[in-house]
Amino acid sequence: MDFNKTPRLLIMMFIQYFMQGAWNMTMGLVLSTYGMATIIGSSYALLGLATILSPLFIGMVADRFFSSQKVMAILHLVNAGVLLFVPQFIETQNTGMTLTMIFMVGLLFYPTTSLANSITFSHINGVKYFPLIRVFGTFGFMVIGFIIGEMGYSGSTITWYIASASGIVLGLYCFTLPDTPPKAKGGSFTLRDLLCLDALALFKDRSFSVLMLSIFILMIPKTAYSAYIPVFLKALGFDNAASMMQIGIACEVIFMFLLSFFLLKAGFKITLMLGAVCWIIRTLFFAHASLDANMMFVLFGLMLQGFCWDFFFTVGDIYVDRKAAPEIKAQAQSLRFIVSNGIGLLFASTVCGQIFNHTITGQGQNSLAQWETFWLFSAGVAAVVSVCFLIFFRDDLSKNKKIASQDGLAQHP
Repeated sequence: MDFNKTPRLLIMMFIQYFMQGAWNMTMGLVLSTYGMATIIGSSYALLGLATILSPLFIGMVADRFFSSQKVMAILHLVNAGVLLFVPQFIETQNTGMTLTMIFMVGLLFYPTTSLANSITFSHINGVKYFPLIRVFGTFGFMVIGFIIGEMGYSGSTITWYIASASGIVLGLYCFTLPDTPPKAKGGSFTLRDLLCLDALALFKDRSFSVLMLSIFILMIPKTAYSAYIPVFLKALGFDNAASMMQIGIACEVIFMFLLSFFLLKAGFKITLMLGAVCWIIRTLFFAHASLDANMMFVLFGLMLQGFCWDFFFTVGDIYVDRKAAPEIKAQAQSLRFIVSNGIGLLFASTVCGQIFNHTITGQGQNSLAQWETFWLFSAGVAAVVSVCFLIFFRDDLSKNKKIASQDGLAQHP
């Protein structure tokens, strides 16, 4: 571990997810509070569409033309300006402009997530140290969650102003990050590069394709959680949804510290399988809680965040980095992000939005019985993903007992 670069990467991750949590964590509740609950699904669908359009292209730019940290800085600074306009359109219930602004935020913000991963992987041993650096992003998400919840901002547009201020700070800070120059700079630029075909060629690998398909489908229960858990908690009688959600974030922190050890010992397949299965268990807990409002099942469901997120999506990031050649690592991370937060989110938010709008017709406690159907659907989806992943995924990377040392050699120039 480079003790000169690592602290700077930790701070980057912290502010990155602090900013994301500010505008994204309770977006569904904010829209619901201002009488726009019916566009929650559409909002997340537009974020998915934005993620399809921008990250892969931005990743290609970072791989070929400009240093990743500079690209990331410019995106954050421009996005900070856009974020300032969102609250006024929500407060006036201007549906068209609200959706337009949210779409623009997605175009500008989501490429920075894959760039943050790419910058980090360029300067550390990914298998050993990425979870430890990524956990500071979770700390950032946790801190803003507590601030929003305890200050009573869970359903307020003030969250967007906080996000804008954070974006300015992060944009300026990115200029101080370790230099991450484009690894493919100077090479001939062809139509193949413009279309990012080298990154797309990773789909020829069976295990890579199985993982990407699993991530794509598993976005349904993930989106059901991220978009609608604040609304569900509100129906259960909790007014501080953002604070409640920090129970899951705290567990995510704990398991992030265990992830490197578990991954090195158990390998990719077992770790990923555990994460997928926990999505089944989590949504079943919520379904049961919707019937009797049992607080224990709500807590158990929230606490499974560590397994659900760390052991599947974070491990997916590490797997993609191991699969990609050095000159396309930024594109590969962008590709993974497009599958999840792009076409995956677009698909999942559309599905979840339709289920929510047709299932949850009551208000408050009168809607609790209807939430069972909502969560059982997600559990069924996670079960199908788990079975198919078990059958078709081959853990070809963990067979190499020198995974850690070789990864270290690959990551350090």
